[in-house]
Amino acid sequence: MIVTNAEGLSRSQDGGAWRCLARRGMLHSECEAFDYLRLPPGGTRDGRGREGVDAVWFVLSGEGEFRPGTEDSVPLHPGDLVLWSGGTRGSLHNPSTGHLELLSFAVLPTAVTDRLPARIPVAPAPLTGADHG
Repeated sequence: MIVTNAEGLSRSQDGGAWRCLARRGMLHSECEAFDYLRLPPGGTRDGRGREGVDAVWFVLSGEGEFRPGTEDSVPLHPGDLVLWSGGTRGSLHNPSTGHLELLSFAVLPTAVTDRLPARIPVAPAPLTGADHG
């Protein structure tokens, strides 16, 4: 089991902060990453560097908006979920005066995962409570 938290966040020049909570090999799945993101007031997170990666963003706290690459924007509130397709341009933006906190679960597209080796745990079968003595 891997246990981590959002302490020790990486920071960007605009004051944004994030932390990768888990990567593909840790999850034994075709997940690219499981991330925590905190956008400061006025901060933006675009899709650069995530081409071909499908992501699900879950709003933990704060108010924000998703801009799908057009002039339109979709308001975001705590509990909202954004499905961000890997081929879609777009950005998350925080126009509010407080921080916008989100969790992201990113999955590689089938065209990529079909070429990757299977992710199989190398540890023996999970131990039960009785096995811990």
